[in-house]
Amino acid sequence: MIAESFLFRSEGGFIRIPIWGHIPLSTPLKKILAHPSFLRLKGIRQLSFSQQVYPGATHTRFEHSIGVYHLMKLILQRMVTNPLAVELQTDSFRFDDEACRTLLSTCLLHDIGHYPHAHVLEEIAPAGASDSVFAHHEALTGLFINQGDHWTAPIAAILHDDWKVDPETVIDIVSGKSSHRLGKLISGTLDPDKMDYLMRDAHHCNIPYGSIDIERLVESFVPDPERERFAITEKGIAPLESLLFAKYMMMRNVYWHHTSRTFSAMLRRLLQEIVDESAVSTGTLRELFYFNSDDRVLFELDGMICGTGLPARDLLESILNRRVYKRAMTIRPYIEPSMEIDPIWFGYSSDHRKRKRKEQEICAMLGRKVNRQLHGHEVLIDAPAPKDVFDYDDFRELRVYPTKNEHRHLLQEGTTNRYIRFDDFRESVFRSDFILSFERYTKKFRVLCRPDLVGALTGLEDEVMEILLD
Repeated sequence: MIAESFLFRSEGGFIRIPIWGHIPLSTPLKKILAHPSFLRLKGIRQLSFSQQVYPGATHTRFEHSIGVYHLMKLILQRMVTNPLAVELQTDSFRFDDEACRTLLSTCLLHDIGHYPHAHVLEEIAPAGASDSVFAHHEALTGLFINQGDHWTAPIAAILHDDWKVDPETVIDIVSGKSSHRLGKLISGTLDPDKMDYLMRDAHHCNIPYGSIDIERLVESFVPDPERERFAITEKGIAPLESLLFAKYMMMRNVYWHHTSRTFSAMLRRLLQEIVDESAVSTGTLRELFYFNSDDRVLFELDGMICGTGLPARDLLESILNRRVYKRAMTIRPYIEPSMEIDPIWFGYSSDHRKRKRKEQEICAMLGRKVNRQLHGHEVLIDAPAPKDVFDYDDFRELRVYPTKNEHRHLLQEGTTNRYIRFDDFRESVFRSDFILSFERYTKKFRVLCRPDLVGALTGLEDEVMEILLD
C-alpha cells in the first residue's frame, strides 16, 4: 500500500535543514544520505562564486538535494491523497508505489554527478577538438551511483535492494538518456528543483526576493495525463506568479550578478589556457574536479600549475585573492524592439575558440594603444547562453484545471479536454511572452578586463565593437 511506502515513513528519525525544517527519514533514505558518493555533495556549493558577493551563500548540493526530495514527497502525497488528483490519474499516468519510489529517488540523486564549478567548465575543449574536457554533470550520474569499494556497496545496490528501484532507470532519467514518462516531472516550470533552489538561494544570500507560497502551490497540483506533467488549479495561479517573479529577481540580483559571473569567466579562461598549453593533463584535471570540494580544488590547481610559467596563472591568483576583473562594456544581446535573439552575441557562448580568439585580438589592440605587453587573457568575454532559463517551451504549454464554474466557459466546446492553457486562462499578466521578456532584459553580453586596464578599454568601444562584429 502507498500509505506504508516511502511517502509516509519516518522510522529513521528526522533531519533538519534550512527552509523546510524537520524532514522525516526512512531507513533506505538514510543509507543514501550516509553514502560517500552522496556525502561528497557537502563540499560542493550550490552557487559557485556567489559567496564572493553574498558571504552566506555557502550552502551545498547536499542540503539542496534533500530539499528537492522533500518537495517531491509533498507533491506525491497530494497526488495519492487528494480526491481530485486521484480522480484525474489514468492507467497510463498513475502515481502508484513504483512511480513514487522512482520519482523520490531520482529527485534525491538529481545532482549526484555535480562537481565544483561544473556549469562553468562543461564547454572547455582542447584546441582542435570537439569533445569537452569536463562532462556535463548529468552524464556523471552513473559514475557516482555505481561507485563503491571493498567497504561500501554502491548506491545502485541500495536503490535495488532497499528502494526497490531500478538504478538504470534513475540514471537514464537524470542523464536524459531516455524519454521515460516520469522524466518530464523532474524538470520544467513546476519542478521541485526550481522550487527548492529559489527559496534556498534567497535564504542563504539573505535577500527578500525568493519568497514563494510553496504550500499553496503544492496544494494546487493535479496530474495532467495528456502531457504527462503536473498542472495546477486556480488556487495555484498566485503562488506560481510568485515563483516566476522570484526567479526573475534572483536572476537579476544573484545568478546574473556581475561579480560572480566575472569570477566564472576568469576560471573558465584559466582552465582553457591550461588545457590548450597542456600544463596539466586532461585526466588529472577531471580527477581533480570530479572528486574534490569547492574549497580545495582551486588550491590544488594552484599547486599543479606553479612553476609551469603559464601567464594565465595570474587569473587564479586573482580569484584566490578576490581581485575581480571589471566591466568595460555591456551590450544587450537582443534585437530591439522584437527582442529576438541576436546570434552574433549568443554565438560567443558556445564557440569557445572564437571567444578566446576575440579576447586575444582585443588584448593585442589594447596593448598597442597603451604600449604594454599583454598575454591575451587580460580581457575576457562573458556571453549569455541562448537557452531560456525560464523553461519557456514548457511554461507555454502549462495547463490549468478549472474547478470553479466561472471558468468552465474557457473549455473548448466539442472536445473532451478538461484543461486550459495557462496563457488562455486570462487570470494572470504572467503569460509566456511576458516571462520571456523578463529573461531577455536580464541577460547581458559583457566585456571584462583587468582592473588597471578598464579606463583605457572603456575609451575604445568602437575598436572593440569592430573586433567583436568582424
